[in-house]
Amino acid sequence: MGTVYTEEPHNWNEIQPYVRTDRGEFAKEILAGRKCFFYDTCSFRRHAGIGEAYAESLLNYMKRQETMVVITRCVLMELASQRGILNQEYMDYCRWMEAFGIPVFLIYEEDIFSVMEICYGTNARMNSLLSWAVRMLKSPASTITRVLEEDRSLRDEVIGGKNADRGGLYRDFFAKVRGNKEPQDNLGEELLAVCLYILSQLPGEADGKFSIITDDKGAARRIDELFRRTNRGFGGSRIILFSTPKLVQILYEEGFIRDECAIRAWLRAGTVGNISVLGTRVYDLRSNEISLGCQELAGLIVERGIHITF
Repeated sequence: MGTVYTEEPHNWNEIQPYVRTDRGEFAKEILAGRKCFFYDTCSFRRHAGIGEAYAESLLNYMKRQETMVVITRCVLMELASQRGILNQEYMDYCRWMEAFGIPVFLIYEEDIFSVMEICYGTNARMNSLLSWAVRMLKSPASTITRVLEEDRSLRDEVIGGKNADRGGLYRDFFAKVRGNKEPQDNLGEELLAVCLYILSQLPGEADGKFSIITDDKGAARRIDELFRRTNRGFGGSRIILFSTPKLVQILYEEGFIRDECAIRAWLRAGTVGNISVLGTRVYDLRSNEISLGCQELAGLIVERGIHITF
């Protein structure tokens, strides 16, 4: 069956009780100081498939951190791309998070405007943040680049800064780009990067408040490059990039996972073959890519013989 993208899955009513969609509540929770974990599609699929018994360790960690989980509309489109519906395990995972008291927000990417307008007085300032993020992120082979090349008016506003004080630019940009999503593109990750860059510019926010959970190394690299291209004086708060192996090591070291069997279950979820991580072993001087079998990597985590950076 071919790929089908829809902004509202056909079984939306089944997941609706476990997610929150109100823009005002979303802005309120962010500004109240909660940590925010934004899920990429690949990691959400992995974590939803782990099973409730193992998922409890991560959910306890999120609860302790007073975390809110955010799923963007483009990520939802990817999750429902096979048949236009969400798998039962995805809805179960949202239900587990809600049961643990972890708010799960499902937002349109343009909903971040409702957060920014509380802290910034002009559309021009908010639009400039969108423009900067898109300029720094866009590459020759991306859906964002193609859309802006085909829509000169939108390109002039987003890239060129024309009509800088116009309201509605966030809505027009994100809706147009989502509507042009194609199979196998990186649009979900690109829009996550744009959203996180903009949110990082909220005044007074602590480093590490906003995080992205992704197991896509290419996506992580693009997101990291966006922030590296920004002068530190204008870079805003620092964003944390979590891969599943990095999260697992943190969960073990902080006592949320207590045995090697659970570590292996988390590492193996959604993967086959060796597991590739970025990090250092005991005698390494520099971080490098390390490929190991699941059992060997789990053993190193227990022995504290490896530091995983991603």
